[in-house]
Amino acid sequence: MTAPAIFIGGAGRSGTTLLVDLLGVHPRLSPIYETDFVVDIGRILFVDGVASLEAAAAFVEQYMEKWSASLPHRPHNKRSHERYVHGPHHVLFGRDVAMAAARRFAEALRRQAGPEAFRAFIDGLFEAHARLDGKPLWVNKTPANISLLPVLNGLYPDMLFVHCVRDGRAVAASVMTRPWGPKSYDEAGRWWVGQLAQAAEFAAAHPERYVEVRYEDLLATPEETMASLVSRLGEPEDAASLCVAYRDAGGLLDPGRGHAWRETISGADRAAFEAVAGEALARYGYR
Repeated sequence: MTAPAIFIGGAGRSGTTLLVDLLGVHPRLSPIYETDFVVDIGRILFVDGVASLEAAAAFVEQYMEKWSASLPHRPHNKRSHERYVHGPHHVLFGRDVAMAAARRFAEALRRQAGPEAFRAFIDGLFEAHARLDGKPLWVNKTPANISLLPVLNGLYPDMLFVHCVRDGRAVAASVMTRPWGPKSYDEAGRWWVGQLAQAAEFAAAHPERYVEVRYEDLLATPEETMASLVSRLGEPEDAASLCVAYRDAGGLLDPGRGHAWRETISGADRAAFEAVAGEALARYGYR
C-alpha cells in the first residue's frame, strides 16, 4: 500500500514555510515547496478551461519554460528574520528535468490524456526531488494549494491536506507589506475569510483527511504540535528530537513571532479587519 500524498496550504503568510521546513527534518519526509506550477496549471486545465488541447499543451510548455528558468534557485520575498533549514523554497531537480517532464505532459495532452497525465507529471517531478533528497516520501507545500483542493482531491483521492492557520490580523499585517497582497485591512479580512472557507469545505467533506495546525501553536509548543502532526500523517517520530535537530541546523522557532503583529497594526486597522472577519476569528479560536 502506497503512502497518501501530503499537501500543505493556507492563506499566504500563515506559517506554511515554517511548517514544511520543520517536517522536512523528518528522516522519511522530503519537503518540496513553492511549486506554484501545480496550482497555476491545474487551474487552467481543470477550473478556468482552455480553448483546445493544443492550447493546453502550449500553455504547459510556455509556463514551465518560465517557471524553471532559475532552477534550482527560485526568487522569493522572505525577510531577514525568516531563517529556514531548507531555504525559502526547496526544489532539488533542475531545469532539464522540469522541461523533459513538461514536454511529456504536453504530448500527453495533445493525445487527449485525462487528469491521470497531470498526476503523472506531478508525481514524476516530486519523486525526482525526493530521490535527490534521499527520502522515500514527499510533502508538498504551496499556500495556494488551498485554492485547488477539489482538483487535488480528484487527482489524489486518498491525500492528506494540512491546513496551516494563523491569526488573520497577523496575516493581514504581513500581506499588506507584500506586492501581491490586499491593499486595505477590510479587503484583507474578506480575502482571509475566503481562504479559510475553501479549507473548511474540504474538511467538512473529508474530515479524516484534513489536519489543522495553528502557527501560534507551532511556535509556542513545537514538540507537542509536531508529535500530533506526524502521528496523523502516519509517520510517527520523536518530535522533541525533530525540534532539537531543527534548531541545531539553524531553523528559527521564536514564540514571540506569533504576536508581533500587535505592535504593527493600528486600532483603526484592527477594527476594520475584525468588522469583516470577526466571526472567523472566533471560530478558529482567536480572541
